[in-house]
Amino acid sequence: MPGRQQAVFLLCFAVLLPSGGAVTQDVKSTFNRSVDFTKYKKYTWGSNYLLTQQPKEVQERINVAIVDSINWNLRSRGFVEADENPDFRVTYEAGGQPKADVGAQRSLYAPDTVGYYWGDLSGISSDVWISSLAKLKITVTDAATKSNLWEATASDRIRDPMKFKSKLQQNVDRFIQKTMKSFPPKK
Repeated sequence: MPGRQQAVFLLCFAVLLPSGGAVTQDVKSTFNRSVDFTKYKKYTWGSNYLLTQQPKEVQERINVAIVDSINWNLRSRGFVEADENPDFRVTYEAGGQPKADVGAQRSLYAPDTVGYYWGDLSGISSDVWISSLAKLKITVTDAATKSNLWEATASDRIRDPMKFKSKLQQNVDRFIQKTMKSFPPKK
């Protein structure tokens, strides 16, 4: 019986692990500890920066998805967008970096081979896969003093960029929600 319980435990543990070496979103945030964030109620947008090799119309869709998601997160926390007399300004910098990896060819029946290209390099069986490293930095500055109040930097590996793009708003919402989890900071 102990051997069977151990096998059941290992099976349950294996189900909880991310498949295929999935990378989880990495988020780091900093904030000015001397600031009382309860006095900030109204915000406006500053200049954003999006670096991508996507066509112009896709870049606009990405920008709108990011801005809408940040707006939703701020509104859900009680903040109001106001261009006149804002308390703080929000900006973002975002981009994606394509990444290709090559390794020894896996079994053709491996369950995590979706999106892989099987090729042959000089007679050596190889496995080539492409992903993107998405990065985002959101900065909140005091509108009057222009000093940084809060900043979060997030990165995540997107294994299937086309699939990510097909559900852009939902994926951006999930990414932004994790990134803004610590805003406003609690002392």
